[in-house]
Amino acid sequence: MNKTLLITRPKHDTTVHYLFYWSKKIIELAQEKSIKVWDLKGKRANRKEIEGVLKKREPSLVFFNGHGDDDRIAGHNDEALLVAGENEELLISKIVYALSCRSGKKLGYESVKKGALGYIGYDEDFIFFIDQNKMSNPLMDKTAELFLEASNQAMICLIKGHNIKYSHEQSKRIFLNNARGLINSESEQSYLIPYLLWNMQHQVCLGDQNASL
Repeated sequence: MNKTLLITRPKHDTTVHYLFYWSKKIIELAQEKSIKVWDLKGKRANRKEIEGVLKKREPSLVFFNGHGDDDRIAGHNDEALLVAGENEELLISKIVYALSCRSGKKLGYESVKKGALGYIGYDEDFIFFIDQNKMSNPLMDKTAELFLEASNQAMICLIKGHNIKYSHEQSKRIFLNNARGLINSESEQSYLIPYLLWNMQHQVCLGDQNASL
């Protein structure tokens, strides 16, 4: 399989601003593993460019960061990049991780039906919290880290060559461990526990469970 990663990183609001910076770690790891990266960031996270890279470059792994809904994943300024019933066939033979609300409910299933090897995503909203004092430096935000460390783990495992089932399970494990850590430490951030468990419970893994790079 051609080891190439396509990543989308819009940056037009606070939520995707955080995902933009936290996904840098994924880019760096992929480059360390000699995986070619197509980084469509900011305004380049638009439908025309996404469709062009998916068609011409045929990446083996796709990582979407952005808002979403049951049947779609969005990019810059919430432009629909992939929509069930319109262009999900572009994911044929690809492994996908969508850090995008609810896209695992319909788009993920339709993508696998059309030939995507695997799809990790969320069938409800992906929820995370931030420290307002760290907005200028998201990677130093320990509150966001509880959520984004766990979500990133799926991609870390995929890049390291693990199959989608293992990658999904490891991500869920970190959500659970971070929740347990807050319980055990009697942290004043214990209000975050239900949201960590929510993300864990609503992360879905579709397609060939043994699919890997």
